[in-house]
Amino acid sequence: MRYLGVDLAWSKNNFSALTILEDNILIQTVYLKSDDDILNYILDIKPDKIGVDAPLEVLNITGTREIENSFLKDFAKYKLGVYPVNKNIMDRLYGGNRAEELFQKLQNYNLRVNLFEVYPHATILRCFTKDTVLPYKRKKGRSSLFIREQLDIFQNYIEDAIIDFIKFDVDSCMVKDLKAIEDKLDSIICAYTLYRADTIGYTDYDKLLIVPIK
Repeated sequence: MRYLGVDLAWSKNNFSALTILEDNILIQTVYLKSDDDILNYILDIKPDKIGVDAPLEVLNITGTREIENSFLKDFAKYKLGVYPVNKNIMDRLYGGNRAEELFQKLQNYNLRVNLFEVYPHATILRCFTKDTVLPYKRKKGRSSLFIREQLDIFQNYIEDAIIDFIKFDVDSCMVKDLKAIEDKLDSIICAYTLYRADTIGYTDYDKLLIVPIK
């Protein structure tokens, strides 16, 4: 199976990371910006399944989606949350739902692929960290040294789970480059989520790790 993980930037002004796995073998990670480049890459590699870290379907005008409410009930005990998503927020901050618009374009091509919304933090928590949140995201109060340490821990987990993964040099890179590394690691986990779901026979696609677009 060929799994594509997409850490999609919600704004078209930012880069997105994409990783292709064949089963749990890492084939390639790329960093692309435009919708056309992302779409052309998908059409070129022809994945069997795509896991996207972005809201694929947003029907509610305000509040949160049902899947977020369900997620919060199940993961509150781990202190893992999600951003509220609704049409008002997407329109006001991002000019619409980029993911929904982008992946609807796939319907114009003869490409049969299963498309899922995934959440890397949940996969990391359930598969790697024994139900604790890995604080690798940049936030106020977290130093660059701390983020480098967490990204290195993150990479150790990935190295144990994915064949042919080569660690990024988080110690020597510029601070501004840490975000790109974070994005690429997230895209790897997006693809790994689908692989892991298949290997354990996961089918409850209305909850938690994987949400199919309808």
